[in-house]
Amino acid sequence: MKLLKYQKLKLNEYKIITDKDEYKLYDDIIIKYELLLKKEIGEEEIKKIVEENNSLKAYYTALRLISVRLRTDRELNVLLNKKGYSNYEIDYAIKRLNKEDYLNHNTYIEAYIHDRLNLYVEGENKIATDLIKLGFKIEEVLPFLDKIDKQIFREKIEKYITKKVKSNRKSALEFKRKTLNELINKGFSKLDINEILDTFMISDDDLELEHLINKLYKKYSLKYDNKTTILKIKNYLYQKGYQSFLVEEHLKKLPESVNKSV
Repeated sequence: MKLLKYQKLKLNEYKIITDKDEYKLYDDIIIKYELLLKKEIGEEEIKKIVEENNSLKAYYTALRLISVRLRTDRELNVLLNKKGYSNYEIDYAIKRLNKEDYLNHNTYIEAYIHDRLNLYVEGENKIATDLIKLGFKIEEVLPFLDKIDKQIFREKIEKYITKKVKSNRKSALEFKRKTLNELINKGFSKLDINEILDTFMISDDDLELEHLINKLYKKYSLKYDNKTTILKIKNYLYQKGYQSFLVEEHLKKLPESVNKSV
């Protein structure tokens, strides 16, 4: 196969024109195989060169990906696979990046935790779980989480509850139960959540309870007699965490004919 012409492309690529085909090769490959000094090249050699060039292309693609933001081995593997690179090419790219310290685990973990603390309402349990999903071992993650002042997480919990209380329309019990589950799902300590919840004076909203009873009465009274309607209202409200004495007080505010029939 005769080498006829070289054409400079963008960045560090060249187009190699032969008497049979054209190839896009990186200058690293051209220099390594001394292609500028050759006038001919064998079929097997060009095949080997193209394969090596493809691996190098995967490496440069991975470099561009981590220049946008830090990535883990696992993330790069998925992204390069989606771009159509073979397992061999992906393996070459990731091994080279690790060798050149572009995929430093400690740097990634530290940066990841910093972002989660500053940009999201998340506890250390979720941060640790997400890092493990990204391919890190818990032994790598814990030393960095242990450095964090735990008061930071408690302040996040308190701020979250304070915001939720302002818009709360649930019973005190249901509010606490729902808020506890939400914060646990966000990765915070159950012990910390309960301790901070107990510092808040959360009471049932009388106006909201009255509105809810009237709404339920209209709904159930269309299908049931008064006695069954009242029972269903009570069951619903007790399940929602409302205190029985409050429910009884508000039920008395229903039309007199309803209470007489109960």
